[in-house]
Amino acid sequence: MEGQVSRMVTKGLLTHLGCDVTTVGSRDECLRVVTQEHKVVFMDVSMPGIHCYEVAVVIHERFRKHHGRPLIVALTGNTDRVTKENCMRVGMDGVILKPVSVDKMRSVLSELLEHGVVLES
Repeated sequence: MEGQVSRMVTKGLLTHLGCDVTTVGSRDECLRVVTQEHKVVFMDVSMPGIHCYEVAVVIHERFRKHHGRPLIVALTGNTDRVTKENCMRVGMDGVILKPVSVDKMRSVLSELLEHGVVLES
């Protein structure tokens, strides 16, 4: 239930900002739907069934031959350094601490699309 609520909240924020949003509930579903058409992939680090570190690695491998992989951003409520280091180690482009407000999401999206990375969140 918590995963569904998190997806609904994130989708609501992104939709409010004018984004087209696709949500998924599993690792396999995520890997099946992600294409070069996606600009950003947000993944909740604590989402059961997603295994975000593994998904990030597979996305990098899949788009290695292409010049246009989606940017990958972790969403987490965990403030420890290890979580952020793990995200960066597997090639994520940023980590956003939850809870996320509309203003924070707007700022993050702007930074991502302008610089290709979340510098601080």
